[in-house]
Amino acid sequence: MSDQQTAREILDALSPEAKKLVGRVFELERQYLHVKNPSMLTDEIVRAAKELAK
Repeated sequence: MSDQQTAREILDALSPEAKKLVGRVFELERQYLHVKNPSMLTDEIVRAAKELAK
């Protein structure tokens, strides 16, 4: 990734599976934005990654 790449360019270069994972991570981050225990979010992201890797 160069300093000149935009987030859109980076996302566009991802595989379809990676795009699904990124979308799920964004969804979880929004869902848990005000969680007092951020480790919950990490567990959910790992669970989502495992689910998508099946």
